[in-house]
Amino acid sequence: MTLHSPKRTANSNPLRAPECKKWVGFCITLNMGSIAAEDEEVTVEVRGASPVHYLLKIESFSLLSESGIDKFESNEFEVGGYKWKMIVYPDGNTPENGSGHISVYLAISGTSSLPAGWEVNAIFTFFLFNQLSDNYLSVRGKMRRFQSIKNVWGLSKFLSHETFENASNGYLVEDKCVFGAEIFVVQSRAIGECLSLVKSNGSFKREWKICNFPNLDEDWVSEEFNVEGHKWQLQLYPKGNGNSKGRDISVFLRFIDWKDLYHHKKVKANCSISIKDQINGECRKRSYTWWFSTTTQNYGYPGFMPLTELHDQKKGYLVNDCLVVEVELEEALVISKR
Repeated sequence: MTLHSPKRTANSNPLRAPECKKWVGFCITLNMGSIAAEDEEVTVEVRGASPVHYLLKIESFSLLSESGIDKFESNEFEVGGYKWKMIVYPDGNTPENGSGHISVYLAISGTSSLPAGWEVNAIFTFFLFNQLSDNYLSVRGKMRRFQSIKNVWGLSKFLSHETFENASNGYLVEDKCVFGAEIFVVQSRAIGECLSLVKSNGSFKREWKICNFPNLDEDWVSEEFNVEGHKWQLQLYPKGNGNSKGRDISVFLRFIDWKDLYHHKKVKANCSISIKDQINGECRKRSYTWWFSTTTQNYGYPGFMPLTELHDQKKGYLVNDCLVVEVELEEALVISKR
């Protein structure tokens, strides 16, 4: 038999424990075997402050059992933006091995208004008022996840009947007792991200013959080429760039689409750049792997080859003032974080 508490009217007195006096100190010795949870993971203490969220005063407690009321559900109360009910089994919740104990639970109610797939993580504490010492026994459980498949959590062995019914302990006095509850709802405000990795098989190979090379301006830039939907260019500095200026030929790969990437997206590229020996059929080849992103748009070799070697006719790199350069590019991986 299940009994629901009647709704309060404007003129009814709220059920509450006596006003708590300032708690100076109290030493209590309990048989810890009288307090247990379903998984024994509880924190038991005594405190002076009353529960901040809910108090349930029961008068004529013994009549619950005598009347065949095996489970009592409180009115709804709101904590953390959710509606709750406190459930007390005066004779223990037998299916959960609560025989010989008081069993107490919390149920989240009003779930029809919650979105599909809802879940609420909460840490709860149950209280029992000691009417002789004017303080509370508190038993705090670990964090629980309330959801549609299990919206009730609690302690099947909150307190043994032997301890509860012993008048010298102060929990049941003149057949009256006061239970309480506090609930800390853990808000889902964690910072998170989603990492997406896409393996790419896109590759590109292209050769350019650049004529009148010694008379080129500051730099030479190829036309754009496309690999896996991303645009690239080859950039050469015939007389060097930066610290290599006047000393080496500088060669770079430029990632054109960097402006279209959001901050946490990167493209891994395997690149080989070759300058061909047009006489002997050899080449000077350099290879690298690099991550291109919004902060790294260009990568290559400021000192690809000394200018003295490049202009040495015996080497065959410059023939009739023409240079032949080849690029092999493979996009190996695209990483996105959001």
